Amino acid sequence: MDYRYDLTDNNLCVGESRIPAYDLEENEIGNCSNCSSILVSLSYHSVSETNVVVTRCVSCRAFYANIYDLEWSWIDEIPLSLLPIPITISNKVINESKELEKLPLIKLQAVFSRGEIEALFARTRNETTIRQYLYRARKKYKLFEEIFDIRLEL
Repeated sequence: MDYRYDLTDNNLCVGESRIPAYDLEENEIGNCSNCSSILVSLSYHSVSETNVVVTRCVSCRAFYANIYDLEWSWIDEIPLSLLPIPITISNKVINESKELEKLPLIKLQAVFSRGEIEALFARTRNETTIRQYLYRARKKYKLFEEIFDIRLEL
């Protein structure tokens, strides 16, 4: 049987079943099979005729499913694999004057010169800009996005 664990919502996945935790108490459970350090419980789950305690080693960070019968007699220990944690790409896109005005000026000043900042604001208001400043600012868009996770599309 394949045991996997979802750290985001503490669900134990056994095969295709997702089993929620009934308790999240932290206790010392035993010693790690890998490095002999202490195992600490993360969550407790009822799986058919057994109790499963998900544990993590405090030293090597290995994860295990410790399986007990209903009277808490130890049955087995199975290494756990973790489900991938989804990473949402949250690049905010700035493409209008109101959004640009909400940005703290200090962020803009960290990347752009005073003239470039003025050109960016003028561009969002459809005013005439000094082309050279706008050109230089656009060359720095990628750097600004890398630093602040905000994409400029002006």
